[in-house]
Amino acid sequence: MPIEVTMPKLSPTMESGVLAQWMVKVGDVVKEGDTLADVETDKATMPMLSYDDGVVAHLDVAAGEAVALGQRVLVLAKKGEDAQAVASTLGKSAAKAAPAAAASAAPASNGQDAHAAPAVSAVAASGRVRSSPLARKVASNAGVDIAQVPGSGPNGRVVRADVEAFAQRGAAAAPSKPAAAAAVSAPRAGQRIPHTTMRKTIARRMLEAKATAPEIHVTVDIRVDELVAVRERLNKQLAAEKIKLSVGDFVTKAVAVALRKHPGVNASYEPDAIVLHGDVNVGIAVALDGGLIVPVLRNADQLGLRDIRVQSETLYDAARKMRLTPEQMMGGTFTISNLGMFGVRQFDAILNLPEVAILAVGAAERRPIVVGDALVPATMMSVTLTADHRAVDGALAAEFLRTLKGLLEEPASMLL
Repeated sequence: MPIEVTMPKLSPTMESGVLAQWMVKVGDVVKEGDTLADVETDKATMPMLSYDDGVVAHLDVAAGEAVALGQRVLVLAKKGEDAQAVASTLGKSAAKAAPAAAASAAPASNGQDAHAAPAVSAVAASGRVRSSPLARKVASNAGVDIAQVPGSGPNGRVVRADVEAFAQRGAAAAPSKPAAAAAVSAPRAGQRIPHTTMRKTIARRMLEAKATAPEIHVTVDIRVDELVAVRERLNKQLAAEKIKLSVGDFVTKAVAVALRKHPGVNASYEPDAIVLHGDVNVGIAVALDGGLIVPVLRNADQLGLRDIRVQSETLYDAARKMRLTPEQMMGGTFTISNLGMFGVRQFDAILNLPEVAILAVGAAERRPIVVGDALVPATMMSVTLTADHRAVDGALAAEFLRTLKGLLEEPASMLL
């Protein structure tokens, strides 16, 4: 029998996905592990892989269309089956849709630019603008309202070339103002940016966290002079490998060790129980142009600083390129949100449910502190634990932070 490929769950909170781009067309031979399509989820644009060998007999949806979880997107003819015969058994509607879907995967021809084709409305019936992630990024950087850009991709999808052409036309069409009129400028038009799937999901989950979990916030100041010195020494040793440890790597390691010592913080809340996780999987929040994503560093308590740096870089790179796999996004037991690189001293993070705690990390900065009766300069860092008070009491939060403070002020103790 033919193999029906359905939309898989590619992120923990995914309910549907937009099939951003087909990587195969009707008649292609695929093997297990091949990428069938790029799918835009609520978290990132991720590859949809094949779990079987076969020949593409039919594509059910065109690029740019939203697809519900479990909905069929593709049919494969297995070894020994005739792909055309399989397509014919799908009915007249399938036979008509297959050429159109195959055409959506074909490149522009006849020497024409992709954006030279007749433009089709990029606004779907839902009001969402069909557009690629790269097109949205280019539009944002150029100050272009992507809803105004005619799309030349499949089903009117806006691609990068459309945005660039639109921006160039706008610049060329802008009339020069007389010098006398320059003194009186017209009101500047505002911009309405439709919500992306990622932004909608962030909004929903943040509202859920604030409405559901009674939070407590506990802050400590940590002196990190010794950590900075150890980091400098280790980076000299790792220079030949082109590895450079960050202060955040030490924080991740210390958090992982502290979670192992305080399992009540490495937990999730459920209506009838608190689940203490056996593994310490630390999620690290990464800021993207379109929002926030949290890739997961698995078994972080078992990793050395070097491995934390290497694996974190791999996750950061995949997140920025919107190429995280489901395995890199699922299974987190605790989250770290670090705004220190932006010069932020202290802030409160919102829980990443169902996790019971999240750590907000501020900048390591020089401050005056009192030592004995003397005022001395020191490198200080403020961290704030946000905890779900249904599962974590103030004393447990304080004990966790005391352990974390001790580890970061004496970084050699992490190796014990």
